[in-house]
Amino acid sequence: MSEKTRISSITRRQFGLTAFGLSALAAGLTACGGGGGSSSGGDAKTLQLILSGDTNQGGAFAAAAKKYKEATGVTIEVVDVPTADITTKLKNAATANDLPALARVTGLDPLWVNQLQDLSDIAKNHGIDGKYLQESPDGIIPAIPSDLTAVGLFVNKSLFDKAGVKYPTAVENTWTWDEFVAVVTQVREKAGAKYGVVMDRSGHRLRAMMYEFGSTAFAKENGKYAGDSKAVETLEYFKKINDDQTMPKSVWLSGEDGNAMFKSGQVAAYYSGSWQVADFNKNIKDFEWLSVPLPKKEVNATNLGGGFMVAFKDTGADEEAKKFIDWFYEDANYIEFAQLGGYLPAKDLKVDYQFQQPSFELYQKQIAENDAKGDNAIKRVVAEAYAETPFSGDPLREETVKMLSGSQDAKTTVDNIVKLYNGA
Repeated sequence: MSEKTRISSITRRQFGLTAFGLSALAAGLTACGGGGGSSSGGDAKTLQLILSGDTNQGGAFAAAAKKYKEATGVTIEVVDVPTADITTKLKNAATANDLPALARVTGLDPLWVNQLQDLSDIAKNHGIDGKYLQESPDGIIPAIPSDLTAVGLFVNKSLFDKAGVKYPTAVENTWTWDEFVAVVTQVREKAGAKYGVVMDRSGHRLRAMMYEFGSTAFAKENGKYAGDSKAVETLEYFKKINDDQTMPKSVWLSGEDGNAMFKSGQVAAYYSGSWQVADFNKNIKDFEWLSVPLPKKEVNATNLGGGFMVAFKDTGADEEAKKFIDWFYEDANYIEFAQLGGYLPAKDLKVDYQFQQPSFELYQKQIAENDAKGDNAIKRVVAEAYAETPFSGDPLREETVKMLSGSQDAKTTVDNIVKLYNGA
């Protein structure tokens, strides 16, 4: 295979070849040369683990790698790259046939998904919850959740106390969306908050709100993604609270950082998720904050996510990579990882966290009582990577931005999202 031909083939795949074409590409890449998983040949004494955000989570993966080196003599080189760069880094590695032995990713890429090892035995042996495991079309488990995240709600407790306004603390006693909006409006008016609530500019967060309104949030029906009237209702409500200054339009229309806005102390509530707990615990010093249950319209619901552990094939370190993942999920090691990084486990374990124990317990309760009607979001991430016409970007976010700018209504927005999800 010439270099020019190989790059041309890869470029075409990135614009939407079928799964059959992807399989051919993966086979071609394997035939073209050796991988980049080991820096010491067949001995595989050093394995690369590519990931993002470990520094922000207390270096939990780095600590696991250090412990593994002490136990086995094998070095796991943790390469922590910016979140915005990891997709490109792994694409480039795949096209150059230089994939690492290991990666922790938040999504699987159609470009390299057929180059993943089967982790079925590890998942089974360590009791990973089956509802978070998705088989590939050829029947393997290509990815195991390294951790779970859940969409959730934070309040600026200092502002609430200043306004003399109460908030729920238990999922079973949560507020409705109308009650929540009324309460944060009171906080804004009485305590001088600039805004009532800010939501991350993310379809993942907005999908959770749709679940709370009783929507399936574009779940598949008869093999096709579908919209429903509850999705339209959610978007109409979302536009209303953006237009009436309950929410800052600048986050969704201009990309202003919701995390920074909340940490500035100007916002009563922040609709984000469990991954913020470690950051807030370390970096918010000027006011008290609290994790509280999500509001509901019809049902208690959240949206799940998290990272995935994957091991690549034909890197020269295949077996050593699986050995590390097997060790990683041993209860004692996995509990230490969760404690240090503030991660929610993907199996049934009791974790005594080093900080913010009530926050983590609330998130676990929110997950346990999640009544979302749509697809399991974690399994969906894996399944979509194997789809013959995988979509790119975040259609829910992108079309919602158009709605908020006034260029289309909620019904048109839902229709457009469905078309994009189905590859039209």
